[in-house]
Amino acid sequence: MERVVENLSKDCLLPLLRERIAELSNVEAVLSKRLSRAPAGVLNVSPHRGGFQYFRVTAKTGRKGEYIPEEKMSFASTIAQRDYDAKMRAELQKLRGVLEKCVAKYDVSVAENLYALLHPARRSLVTPLVYPDEDFVARWSAVKYAGREFDADGPVLMTARGERVRSKSEIIIADALFRRGIPYRYEFPHELLHAGACDVDVARGVGEVRAGRRDAGGSRGVGECRGGLRVRGRKSVVVYPDFTCLNVRTRKEFVWEHFGMIDVPEYCQNMASKMEMYLMNGFCLGKNFVMTTETHDRPLNSMMVEKILEQLV
Repeated sequence: MERVVENLSKDCLLPLLRERIAELSNVEAVLSKRLSRAPAGVLNVSPHRGGFQYFRVTAKTGRKGEYIPEEKMSFASTIAQRDYDAKMRAELQKLRGVLEKCVAKYDVSVAENLYALLHPARRSLVTPLVYPDEDFVARWSAVKYAGREFDADGPVLMTARGERVRSKSEIIIADALFRRGIPYRYEFPHELLHAGACDVDVARGVGEVRAGRRDAGGSRGVGECRGGLRVRGRKSVVVYPDFTCLNVRTRKEFVWEHFGMIDVPEYCQNMASKMEMYLMNGFCLGKNFVMTTETHDRPLNSMMVEKILEQLV
């Protein structure tokens, strides 16, 4: 059966091509500088008693060249490196030329703007393969979900966006995301594979998981839930990360967890268990997972939050 293509992923190739061109140019410059200091002459290599002998050939030495003894082998290496560098520089120049031609002709905006350029009467009839950023963000933000409930006697802490969160540190993170125009969902549920047996205690704010009891029909029900995790059977768990964010440039999501009591041994141990589960499910620090921490004496630093966002988006 033919697979139906519903949409195209965000085209992020052009920035990568430009980054590669800049990298090639930098390496070419380094090689050119090294070649300008390299010695002259040709390196000849001759078999000798199961090994090799090396000779440097110049206009003064004749065809055979001047023998390079063992104690001066670093000089032979310098000439060999020079020849390699010259060939590599030539190849890099070719590659850079190909990429520069590609960048000149590669217009990402054609595909991304085609839908927006349609007449409104036609746009309402079309399902695009590539949504404009504004439409994509609107659709992502419009997803309905049920987060965790708040304790009746818990503090009422509100973000600049007008939503309730559980801590002042979460206000710092939420407001930083909001200022930068980064769409996010607070405590959006994710179903993950469970790393181990069902009885995993994740204390105070990290989450607590307990195995669900079997009902009369013998199937395993949804387990007890507290603090952000809920067992679904023996193999999967529903987690509620603090923030699920959207990188608009790449159109990829990343999860942000804040661990606020890592100076408490039990909390820290359970945080490690949750991190293990995230890793098991393909989350990786610096790519699609962000983690911030604090202790009683070292609260979350808002400048650190800003630095993290500068590197991510």
